[in-house]
Amino acid sequence: MLVREIVLEIMGPGVILYSPPAVAHIREGADYLREHFWKPEDVAQHVMACQLTAFATGSPGSFRLRFRDGPPDDRDVLAADFKLRLGFQVRAGTFCVRDLYDLAHWAAECPTEQQASVSDGWYRLTVLSSLPRSGLIGDNQVIEVNMEPTHVMPKLRWNGVPQLCTSARA
Repeated sequence: MLVREIVLEIMGPGVILYSPPAVAHIREGADYLREHFWKPEDVAQHVMACQLTAFATGSPGSFRLRFRDGPPDDRDVLAADFKLRLGFQVRAGTFCVRDLYDLAHWAAECPTEQQASVSDGWYRLTVLSSLPRSGLIGDNQVIEVNMEPTHVMPKLRWNGVPQLCTSARA
């Protein structure tokens, strides 16, 4: 079931997802990107903590993120050109989706059209996408994000930045 579709125009190389309480410590106007989110190992640490998570899209552009309830269909996973597994904790019933570059000059207020409401808790995210018909990453590209509730924080292993659109189809 579709929870929410968020259309996002990004200037940076990726997307961040978070629940507002997870980023409450970032001061207004801070360059959190350079200070805490620039090195691949720092991004991996954030992603594995499932609080401020991120993935590289491989390009700036226009993306349609479709958030769905529950695990993905096996056929959708097999058909996708690009796939990732992430984790995420929702608190206060809301999560936000933003351009990675928003971390460079932080503003705590997330635009309403980039927010979604879901139940609090841990989620395992299966992120799927394929090249748009144009063959250009970021050309109104659809990204399916399946949100599967879990009872505990998902165990992840990342050594660097999760790369969505550079993963090769197996």
